[in-house]
Amino acid sequence: MTTLTTLQSATDPLPYLSAEYRRDPYPFYAALRAQHPVHRHPDGFWAITSYDALRNLLYDRTLGVAELDYGPAGPLHDSMLGADAPKHTRVRRTHSRWFTPKAVRTWTDITRTEVDARLDRIVADRASFDAVHDLAFPVTFATISHLLGVPDTDGTKVRQATYDIGKSLGLAPTEAEAAGTAAAFDWFVGHIEDLIADKRRRPGDGLLDAFLGFEDEGTMSHDEVIASTTLLFAVGHLDITYLIAHGIKLMAEHPEILDTYRERPDQREVIVNETLRLDTPEQFVVRTTTQPITVGGVDIPAGEVLVLFIGAGNRDPLVFDEPDTFRLDRDVDLSKHLAFGGGIHGCAGQVLARAEAHVVFTALAERFTTLELAGPVVHDHSDFIRSITALPIAVR
Repeated sequence: MTTLTTLQSATDPLPYLSAEYRRDPYPFYAALRAQHPVHRHPDGFWAITSYDALRNLLYDRTLGVAELDYGPAGPLHDSMLGADAPKHTRVRRTHSRWFTPKAVRTWTDITRTEVDARLDRIVADRASFDAVHDLAFPVTFATISHLLGVPDTDGTKVRQATYDIGKSLGLAPTEAEAAGTAAAFDWFVGHIEDLIADKRRRPGDGLLDAFLGFEDEGTMSHDEVIASTTLLFAVGHLDITYLIAHGIKLMAEHPEILDTYRERPDQREVIVNETLRLDTPEQFVVRTTTQPITVGGVDIPAGEVLVLFIGAGNRDPLVFDEPDTFRLDRDVDLSKHLAFGGGIHGCAGQVLARAEAHVVFTALAERFTTLELAGPVVHDHSDFIRSITALPIAVR
C-alpha cells in the first residue's frame, strides 16, 4: 500500500494517469483527505475528498455543469448529465415516470426472465461462466433496451462506444481517447437515428417512443432525444454491470456474503450498499462554481472546476468504520453512501440499478451453494470508471 510519506514526497498527490492510481486510487484518496481534503490540484481543478464536504456540495444548487468542457463528449450537454436548470428540469421531467417504483417492478420482471434463461443455459452447458459476458452485461443491456422499447441488438458495439465516451469524461483524456470518443458519438448518433427511423415506421410504447412524442410537441429537441437516449444506453448497463460483477466477485471471495444474502433477506440492502460504497462504479462527478463559495474553510472563487471524488467520500473513516473493509453489520441507512451522487443531478435510475442487482444476486443465491473464482479477474479501470471486463466463476 502507498504510504503517506511516499505521497507527501510526490509532486502530484493524485497521479490519475498512472497505472498504480488507476489500479487502486483509495490509498491516494486517504492520504490527500488526511492532509488537504479541499485541494487545489496542479492541473487546475479543486479535488474534494471528505465525505461531509462532498455531501454538501452534491446538494448545492449554486454549482453547475453546463459550463463544463466535455470536449468531444460535448453532446451530453443536451442530456440531464450536462444541463443546468431550467433545461435540466425540463429534460428530467420527460424521464420521471419511467423510473418510479411501480415502473421499476415492470422492468425487473424483464431482468428476472433474462437472468433465469441465462442461468438455465449455464447450468445445462457447464459449471462455470463469465459473470460479465454471460450474465451481468447481457441482462442489464436487455433491460434498458426493453425500457427504451428497442431490440437488444448491437450490445457489444453499444458497450464499447459507451466506454469510449466515458474515457473523455476523465480528468485528462489523451488525444487517442478524445478521437475514440468522437468516433463513438458518431456511431451512437447513427445507431439511434436508425432506431428512431424504425420507431417512426412502427411506433411502440417504450421510452424512446415517449421522447419522440415530446419532440413532436416541442418539449424536447431532436438533439436532446439523441443525447438522452445515448445517456440511458450508457448508464442503463455500464454502471449496473459493474455493480453486479463486483458483488459476484465479493461473494466468490467471501462466501459469508453469499450465505448472508441467501439466509438473511433483511441484510440484502446492506450488501448492495456495501458493494456500491466499497468500490463505486463512477469515482467522481464534476461541477463548476457559479459564485464564490467556502468549502472546509477554503475560499473558492466563481468559475472554478470542482472534482467531487465520491469514491473517496465513500471510504471516509470519519463516517465509515474500517472503510476499506466490507462490513455486513453496517447501518442500512440508504442516505450514507454517495455512489449515486445527489441533488438535482443524482442518478435518476438508482432504484432500477438496485432492483436489477437484487434480481441477479437472489437468483444466484437460490440456485447455487457456492460461487468460486475460476480464473484471473480482468479489469479495465480508468480514473473515472471502475470496470471488470472478465470474471470467470465456477458454481456448485
